[in-house]
Amino acid sequence: MISRYTLNEIAAELDRIQYCGNDPSSCGCSMRSTHGFPCACKLSSYVVASIPLESVHMFWRRLNFSNQGLCEAEVSINDEIESIHKRFKDVDVGGKVTLKSKLREIAYPQENSMFPPLSKVKTKGAPKKPIKKSERSTKRDPSYWEYVDAFHSVQSSNTLVKHSASSYEPPKPTRIIPMLDQFAHFIQGFTEDVVDVKANGNCGYRFIAALLGIGEESWLMVRKELIKELGKWLHDYINLFGGTERFE
Repeated sequence: MISRYTLNEIAAELDRIQYCGNDPSSCGCSMRSTHGFPCACKLSSYVVASIPLESVHMFWRRLNFSNQGLCEAEVSINDEIESIHKRFKDVDVGGKVTLKSKLREIAYPQENSMFPPLSKVKTKGAPKKPIKKSERSTKRDPSYWEYVDAFHSVQSSNTLVKHSASSYEPPKPTRIIPMLDQFAHFIQGFTEDVVDVKANGNCGYRFIAALLGIGEESWLMVRKELIKELGKWLHDYINLFGGTERFE
């Protein structure tokens, strides 16, 4: 009922009973979990009785020595032909012509609408025709943020030209923002400040409190205010949906 390979593996597990016994921790039960064979600790309960066939996984019990099922299954297209014939009756003349042409390609594969080209086709070399320099360019199309940077640079240059020499003010020194290089390049130009707060599970509230200028240690007050606003928002939505059940 089972393969010889399985019998040999079970025999090896029977030999392990001598030092494993019925203790699962010593056995490990690896053969039972990976292969579906009864392991040593399981086999220890069958020492005085026969090993039940159900203890071996179905995969190892699918032996069949008869010729049944080896013959090719009969394949028929009668249902498909009947369905095509019914559809052929229902469609109009144009549909019948289209359907017939498709069926003809299947029925007579040696006859098709393909034919060799009238003139010899050159398959080597690029087409010889004049190409403009702009069409040969491999320059990349700028990204959106590059357009934005170019626009701001033009705006700033126009502003500097309008200022006279007497009213010229030296540019303010750029403030160094900590950890700015850890952000994506296209975001860095729009970042005004970076606040490094304590990572104690409330960093989101600490961050808001720090940017509000009330100190990150005031995060508890910010949390209470946000919860209060959230409660108002929930109350409005419950009224909007006409009850708690529909809102949930």
